[in-house]
Amino acid sequence: MLRLESGVVKQVLLKRQGMQVLEVFLPETSQTEHAISYSQEHYEEGEELLINTTAIRLQLGTGGYHIVVGKSAEKNPVDVYPSTWGHVMKMRYAPWQLAVDSVEEQHSPYHALFNNEQVSLEGTPVLIGELHSLLPAVASAIKQTDSDLRAVYVMPDAASLPIGLSQQADHLKRKGLLGSTVTTGHAWGGDLETVSIHNGLLAARHVAQADIILCILGPGVAGTATTFGFSGMQLAEVTHAVSLLGGVPFFIPRISFSDPRERHLGVSHHTITVLKRFALRPAIVPVPVWDDERDSRIARQMDGICQQTDHLVLRAAAPAEEELDELERMYDLHFSTMGRGWRQDPAPFQTAALAGVLAAKSIPYIKDSISDATNCSVGRDILARLGLFLTRSGV
Repeated sequence: MLRLESGVVKQVLLKRQGMQVLEVFLPETSQTEHAISYSQEHYEEGEELLINTTAIRLQLGTGGYHIVVGKSAEKNPVDVYPSTWGHVMKMRYAPWQLAVDSVEEQHSPYHALFNNEQVSLEGTPVLIGELHSLLPAVASAIKQTDSDLRAVYVMPDAASLPIGLSQQADHLKRKGLLGSTVTTGHAWGGDLETVSIHNGLLAARHVAQADIILCILGPGVAGTATTFGFSGMQLAEVTHAVSLLGGVPFFIPRISFSDPRERHLGVSHHTITVLKRFALRPAIVPVPVWDDERDSRIARQMDGICQQTDHLVLRAAAPAEEELDELERMYDLHFSTMGRGWRQDPAPFQTAALAGVLAAKSIPYIKDSISDATNCSVGRDILARLGLFLTRSGV
């Protein structure tokens, strides 16, 4: 199904980098509804648009927006997404394919960097996660732990393709909690563009000068209630890329005790599936400890993972709810995941915040013991020594 409808601009409700929200009148329903445009076009009241209404007509959770294809009455050629040197196409062969300034392509000033097979992440910690809604908690926890750290967000292409959809990324940048963004694969609209997740990570480290990298899927992950049919499967590839490029992977488990679905209670089956069978390189897995019955459920689930893998589980006290309140005030918008705030379901945000703290506090050890020596994969022995450092540091 691909449903296209005509609409008429009523007004522009919101305009930020990479995205505009329009109020449009749709003759098909005789109603005024909301639509998103990712172009840099200027819209006037009364202009006629071609609009993709597929997701809303299917009642899918796209945030309640239609998608603007373009101005249906436009007669002159127009460049709605200007680039400088770009010849790399994203969304290739789709009606909305566009050329971007990919940092690794031949005309890029950074081409030589990515032509060096020895370039590595130099031990940079990379936080890997499925739920985009936890990005603010992770970024805020990093900044609260060490305000001097520069965090860069790398968005893979397993969920939303335009980063302009992310209110979180835009707001975090404006608050100084993120230094820059990178979009990889067919995802587009970041401060930097790359063809692959591997170069996206390297661009975050060497072009955007990241001290710490956040690699979390974009908004709008898909799930099918099947074992392998969910967007988070891409996180196995991300874990491999981080490890083999000489970074330190911190895998943020998806944990909830308020989700009504049994498969997502405690540690989500998404996390278990990726870590137990498909993430073939070891990662550090931060796990909160609550000192109540929640711990026993988490322990059983994590033991099932650890018996078959080399992942290193780091258990530490769950951040207090008062700390979540402080982080939310730092972010200056409400934390929310799966329609629930931290007061209704603190566990996801405590897990994300703990991961951010552990990654930030690992950097002194990395600088002293890993960064100069790491031009190859990070194995279990390195992760174990890092875990011992964090334990001895009282974390």
